[in-house]
Amino acid sequence: MDRIQNALAKLQGLFLKAAEVMAVLVALIVLVYILLGEDAGPYVTGVVTNLSLLIFAITPQTIIAVALVICLYIALKRRV
Repeated sequence: MDRIQNALAKLQGLFLKAAEVMAVLVALIVLVYILLGEDAGPYVTGVVTNLSLLIFAITPQTIIAVALVICLYIALKRRV
């Protein structure tokens, strides 16, 4: 059982690192777009367009739901 938990913990760490790397990559792409504007290229423009569509798609209800899930997670984590 400990081996499975250790393997899952390593897998979780791997996914966390991958998410961090992807977030930094998106931040760099946005920075390139800010510096170069429309001349940054089609890939950078496409990423920024998709990011802006995602931001506009997030409603206040979605933000509240995510906040509630995070608070519930923290509350349950403290109980254990």
